[in-house]
Amino acid sequence: MIPKKKQKTTKIEATSQATNWTSAEAEEKVEELKHWIRTFIVKEFPELDNLPVCPYAPPALKNNTVRIKVVNDNLLEKLTEFVDNWTDKDEQGKVEVLAIITPTNRYSVKEYQDISDKINDYANPLNLAVLDDHPKHVEQIGTLVFNFGKSALMLLARLDALNSGASSLAKNTNYYKKWPKNYLEWVTLWRFKKIPEEFKKYID
Repeated sequence: MIPKKKQKTTKIEATSQATNWTSAEAEEKVEELKHWIRTFIVKEFPELDNLPVCPYAPPALKNNTVRIKVVNDNLLEKLTEFVDNWTDKDEQGKVEVLAIITPTNRYSVKEYQDISDKINDYANPLNLAVLDDHPKHVEQIGTLVFNFGKSALMLLARLDALNSGASSLAKNTNYYKKWPKNYLEWVTLWRFKKIPEEFKKYID
């Protein structure tokens, strides 16, 4: 049985002291995210079998299939809208990933992860999923830290594409070999209805 990604709560409220980004600050955060994708996400690391942090990022960058949105508040509502209005193709071409950035101090780690859970409950039956990254929840394998760090980040993408990509990596590479079991479950395995055969060698 695959464990639930995280424990849910019934109420989500933004942190009261949070402040919205100005237009200039939002533009700066977008540029920081683009820089992180171009310089870190595509970089190869020995902890990942000498593969990039996201092995599918280089072709996504080449083909311009990533879109970025800035959301200052009402994240749950905005994410629901993004799910409802998802399109695999827009005026710029094919769309594979929607990256949503939010001020770090807008939500606590637990509030942010609860939003992620609620959206996944809604989005997964529609063949969509979100992956969350809060700067205060460090995601790390050995000395390699995965977090963006400049803001809270969610990635919205097709669920079947995420699962197909993960299964291919598990079957054909050692990308997941050094991942702790609990991290593999938290990041990847929760998306599957049952654990695929190619992942069992990493969790047995």
